[in-house]
Amino acid sequence: MIKGTQTNCNNYLIKQLPNATVFLNNNLEVVHVSDKFVDDYDLVFDTIIGKPIELIFKTITQDCIKSLKSNLKGEKSQTHCEFFVTKNKEEKRFKWKNVPWYDQQENIIGVIIQTEDITKRVLNKLKLEKLESVLNGKSEIAKIGTWEYDIEKNSLHWCNTTKSIHEVPMDFVPVIEDAIDFYKIGFSRNTISMAVNNTLKNGTPWSEKLQIVTAKGKELWVTASGKPVYNNDKIVGIIGTFQDINDSVLSQIKIKESEHLLKTLIDNLPINVYIKDIESRKVLVNKAECDFAGVSNPEEILGKNDFQLYNRKTAQEFRDEDLEVIKTGKPILGKETICKAKDGSTTSILVYKLPLVNSKNEIEGIIGMSLDITETRKAQQKLEEKERNFKSIFNSSYQFTGILDLDGTLIELNDTALKFAAERFEDVIGKKFWDQSWWPKETATQKLLKQTIKTALKGETIREEIKIYDPNKKLIPIDFSLKPIYNDKNKVVSLLAEGRMIAEMVAAREKIKESELKFRTLYELSPVSFVLYDFNTGKIIDFNTSFKNTFGYNEESLSKLKFWDLFKERNDNHRKQAHEELNSKGTFGPFGEKLNHRKGAELTVIINKSMIVNKKGEKLVWTIIQDITETEEKERQIREERKLLKTVVDNLPLNVYIKDRQSRKILVNKAECDYMNVENADEILGKNDFELYDEETAQLSRNEDLQVFKTLKPILGAEKINKCRNGENTTFLTSKIPLKGENGKAYGLVGISLDISELKQKEEELRSLINVTSLQNKKLINFAHIVSHNLRSHSANFSMLLEFMINENNEEEKRTLTKMLVEASDNLLETLDNLNEVLAINSNVNLKKSSLNLNHNLNKIKQNLAVFLKDKNVKIINNIPDHTNIQAIPAYAESILMNFITNAVKYKSPDRDPVIKLGVTQKSGYTILSIEDNGMGIDLKKYGEKLFGLYKTFHDNPDAKGIGLYMSKNQIEAMNGKITVTSKVGIGSTFNIYFNEKN
Repeated sequence: MIKGTQTNCNNYLIKQLPNATVFLNNNLEVVHVSDKFVDDYDLVFDTIIGKPIELIFKTITQDCIKSLKSNLKGEKSQTHCEFFVTKNKEEKRFKWKNVPWYDQQENIIGVIIQTEDITKRVLNKLKLEKLESVLNGKSEIAKIGTWEYDIEKNSLHWCNTTKSIHEVPMDFVPVIEDAIDFYKIGFSRNTISMAVNNTLKNGTPWSEKLQIVTAKGKELWVTASGKPVYNNDKIVGIIGTFQDINDSVLSQIKIKESEHLLKTLIDNLPINVYIKDIESRKVLVNKAECDFAGVSNPEEILGKNDFQLYNRKTAQEFRDEDLEVIKTGKPILGKETICKAKDGSTTSILVYKLPLVNSKNEIEGIIGMSLDITETRKAQQKLEEKERNFKSIFNSSYQFTGILDLDGTLIELNDTALKFAAERFEDVIGKKFWDQSWWPKETATQKLLKQTIKTALKGETIREEIKIYDPNKKLIPIDFSLKPIYNDKNKVVSLLAEGRMIAEMVAAREKIKESELKFRTLYELSPVSFVLYDFNTGKIIDFNTSFKNTFGYNEESLSKLKFWDLFKERNDNHRKQAHEELNSKGTFGPFGEKLNHRKGAELTVIINKSMIVNKKGEKLVWTIIQDITETEEKERQIREERKLLKTVVDNLPLNVYIKDRQSRKILVNKAECDYMNVENADEILGKNDFELYDEETAQLSRNEDLQVFKTLKPILGAEKINKCRNGENTTFLTSKIPLKGENGKAYGLVGISLDISELKQKEEELRSLINVTSLQNKKLINFAHIVSHNLRSHSANFSMLLEFMINENNEEEKRTLTKMLVEASDNLLETLDNLNEVLAINSNVNLKKSSLNLNHNLNKIKQNLAVFLKDKNVKIINNIPDHTNIQAIPAYAESILMNFITNAVKYKSPDRDPVIKLGVTQKSGYTILSIEDNGMGIDLKKYGEKLFGLYKTFHDNPDAKGIGLYMSKNQIEAMNGKITVTSKVGIGSTFNIYFNEKN
């Protein structure tokens, strides 16, 4: 009350006062009281009039009583807060304002008290303080900021985290309208505007996942929430939180993309994949399984068991396998079985079945895979048949034949050789070739054989005349040869040794002169003309009598001529062609030519040429000249050639036909008749394509014919699809070549078509095979990186130890270094074994992990890097318990640990010695290895997205290769793990490596 309040104011008016008001006399007893005051304090009007204020409020403080008494002395008004508990045990807080009560003569007659219920305001303030305390402690880690909006002041407040998320300066003062403009235009901005308006009007809280565009133009996903703040049931403001969820949203998007990719991959696998429930009903199948079952829609087999899909015997075998996996929990891997469908057809398949385990480690079904190997088995049988045929031919050969390994070991020998040597197969196989019983034991023979093997291994074929013992221990000559055997990659994999008995040939040498004499006699008496001339000069060296008699030349006249002077028309191009073919092939002809008789007559001849090289290395040409002037001989040859041509065309695996200018077929071969399904060519001769194919196909063919007639340019190798009247489609490679008359115009065309329908199908299969090969190549490349990276660290340690040993004079130190070299060598061998194991694992479908003691592996690495770590003054703080094991592939685990420890040293700060802290935690099925260093640190804002990229480096260290982190990330992901990193430039980095505990 203000000064001058009348003491005789109407009691009724006081009761109706809108504020809680009480009037006390000089004894601090209640004289008047408003209804609002009675209601606020849950009092009864009649029970408080005349009572002292201390008795009404037993919890009133002494400070309050002193304040009231000071008012009676005329002191100014004071404000304080009082605590009150209602009959319902409800706590309430009130703000009290008390002033002196004056009468008309300005005398103090008591005290007037006005109170205000501030319980909600105090509680809200406490809640806000608690919220701010919690948020201030966690907002930086969780990227959660707070914001407040005061309606009365129209002021908006952002905490520092909220400002950081918006990428604005810390002194930035936000305005509600500008704050909304940070949200991305469209859905996000519309949603936040509606949410804020709805809260201001209806008091509705919100929490929305939206996109903002920061002050630096970066798009981020955030969760924005807000709720109203009330005072006396009136909205006075809004408080809320603001969280950066960009990484989480992007991860969810990548997860969805990965799930889609996985489904696509499974559907396109060339093997059948399915999942069964505990009752062996199929609940998931891929496309290959649908194709195998002969259905186009998975719904046709989902929910069905094997008894509904296969014959009873096959279904029962499948069910027994399922129950075995479900009961034992052990997978069935690569079991070959025969699947018999209800229609009686059978298929050979390889079966893989693995238990499907839920999150409670309970088996709730099986994952099945099967591979159709019917064609593989057929191919294997054919291969076995080929091998039997090879053995039959190999053993029935009249000559001695054997196969040697690359080191000269005899690994195969035919029956002919065994019989000749009177040896048993098991007594000679596995022994060195030069140690066999049939070879003379002289050093020269042994040396010759070894040298011959070395030469053959280089890809050369060796042939020698050599002597061996016959069963009577008598030396006999053989023609011995050694040839390299290549694989598909043109690499020598073994050697073929052959021996032919040449005793008769040796005897035949004595008859060579006699044979030469006979040859000379035949040469001279032959009715066919022979001419020998020098390849380079054309000088005629020799000729037989037939040549002299037929063409009238003698020695004197030929001495003045070159060979090409004998011809009527000496065509230089023809001469050049003959020269080139003789030089490349050694032969030329037969070819027709006009040759001049010495007296001028023109003779038609057929000429064949063959080039030889004499002992002096001179190239000589034997020319056989046959006179074919007789017309009858010429006509006979023409008829033969025509018959041959018709035979060739009819037996070509191509459709060949000739059309006239109206596109009517006037000649067809047998393949074209077979394609048109007619026995007699007369059934299609004279008909055009409109009478043989559907209208669309015929029109396309006619258009091509007209194009060839008009342009005179052939159509070569055009791929097209022909549709016959019976509806069947065939893919052809078609060529159409114009037939030109003497006037230069086309009077028809020759058509050639090759059915490539089966080839197109094989092409699709090849593409699928290339995709599989590409994936395996990526695995191979990854493995190569592992080998290179691991061995580099070992070799560096070897190099440093060897360098120390060279420069060390102290014998005790040398012994220590020698021991360290031995240990490093043992560790290197173990690493190589692990890498070989990784290679073996990569060749299988599933990688196998094993349980590794983490400290044991770290100690090996520290031992391998001992000199390196000592040289760099490295301190390693290991907080990992001794019993800590991880599930990992040994080679991958060693590579990962080696990489991160060496990186921590390589990228150390120049201002301090490196300190590496190692720790481990368990979380959500992962064993998390933490590797913390005090090195240079990495600018994650700048390099975060590229950190694990191949060949990406972030420091000027000359040893940086950009491979380590990429390789480590791929290795840990191959084991279903992951890597996270935190880093500050100049302070250091922490890498958390998540090893998946599942095997």
